[in-house]
Amino acid sequence: MGLPLRRPRVSTFLALGVLLVLGHTTAWASVPGSGTLKAEKDCEAFVSKKKKNNPDKTRLEVGDAYVILEVNRPEQPDWYRVRVEEANPPERWVQASCGTLTEGGPTTPPVVNDGSSEPPDSSRRGGGGGGLCSTPGLQDSFVLALSWQPAFCESHRSKKECGASFPTTFQSAGNFTLHGLWPNREACGTNYGDCEHRSKPREFCDYPDVGLDPEVAKALGQVMPGTASCLERHEWFKHGTCQQDWTPSEYFEEAMNLAQQFNDSGMSKYMALNMGKQIAREDFLAQVDNALGAGARERLHLGCAGGKLTDLSIALPAHIAAGSKLSELIQTTPPDFRSNCPARILIDAVGFSH
Repeated sequence: MGLPLRRPRVSTFLALGVLLVLGHTTAWASVPGSGTLKAEKDCEAFVSKKKKNNPDKTRLEVGDAYVILEVNRPEQPDWYRVRVEEANPPERWVQASCGTLTEGGPTTPPVVNDGSSEPPDSSRRGGGGGGLCSTPGLQDSFVLALSWQPAFCESHRSKKECGASFPTTFQSAGNFTLHGLWPNREACGTNYGDCEHRSKPREFCDYPDVGLDPEVAKALGQVMPGTASCLERHEWFKHGTCQQDWTPSEYFEEAMNLAQQFNDSGMSKYMALNMGKQIAREDFLAQVDNALGAGARERLHLGCAGGKLTDLSIALPAHIAAGSKLSELIQTTPPDFRSNCPARILIDAVGFSH
């Protein structure tokens, strides 16, 4: 007759369970985040990072900044939970490698609304109805966003505008291409936009045609190669609808005029001479000052990915009169230089690198 089996005490199992749960929580629980993530890749944005589910095929848009809500761990996180306003639901997990973190940037405040007042500006925009962050004419600045197309195409090779048959004469001459002209409202952070309250379609070409004058559309096709993928539709409905001074044709004419002034200031010659070369970031900024006036560099945001210059944006005032000089507009805005570029940056040449 064998010895009777001893039953483990229930408290032992409970203690082990508590330890396991606590241990799991300590290792994996997400914590609140702050700042913004500037997208450098068009990564998928997942509802659940574990299941990798993305029911509406949401992706980050290169160059956009997204408010960080959570990180998957406090030290060296590899996942950020960000707010993608056009997505449903808007809270999405993206890999940290998808962009550059800006510490101490805007965070999304909790919405407390007892019905007696408007919720905070940043709590509402686009697709879901009103709010000051989706009301046209309330901008307190503009941003001229320009792209270095060869570097953009390195990571977007499937785009029509990056195909081998797409004309590259404009880019080969050292010109920056037009991404957009964005009205901004400081209280909204990066969330001022979508002032017609349209839901973001799956593809840019699913937006309605914006009805540009034929000559404007033809010129825009060169300065903004992304029109091959209907970028102008996205730019108009996301940004252009929030200004009240221009029709769609006038809006893009003004944006093209400002982009041309930047290129013709001497920057296109400088870029053409340095294609395929590494340059000192300081030399590039000195060239900007030389082209557009002392202190112009302090109004720039420079973007890089993998050591390559990919884009830049220029701070401009809230109201831009027709025919304004870019060099004069820049001087009216406060200094706010930002960059994620290294001390030496590569000016990518036209054509794919191997």
